[in-house]
Amino acid sequence: MVEDNPAIRASLALFLEREGFDVVAVAELERAKKLIETELFDTLITDLDLPGGTGLDLLMKARQFCPRIRSILMTGYGCSAVRKQAAELGLAAYLEKPFDPSELLTALTEDASDRRPSRLP
Repeated sequence: MVEDNPAIRASLALFLEREGFDVVAVAELERAKKLIETELFDTLITDLDLPGGTGLDLLMKARQFCPRIRSILMTGYGCSAVRKQAAELGLAAYLEKPFDPSELLTALTEDASDRRPSRLP
């Protein structure tokens, strides 16, 4: 999970860990890119606005290494242009902040046939 807000990052990571997910939570876009290049992840959860770029940049990078990575975009600044671009990239979910953590859980388990991702950047 990539989220630059420490409170949101910590609370979502704790929630997901309690739900049985193995979470790797980072704040920086560049750190996330390096992790994606070197480790295997089932799902990418990222904020849209990150220092140094966007979650969409990260998603495109992730797709180079794992074309079928499940992706969830979180944003506090929802707009139709970003939603359209996200849909074109095949996001599993687009969540506008603030959202209930159960919405994230639903996005992670929807269409997964009871498969839980093993690692989340």
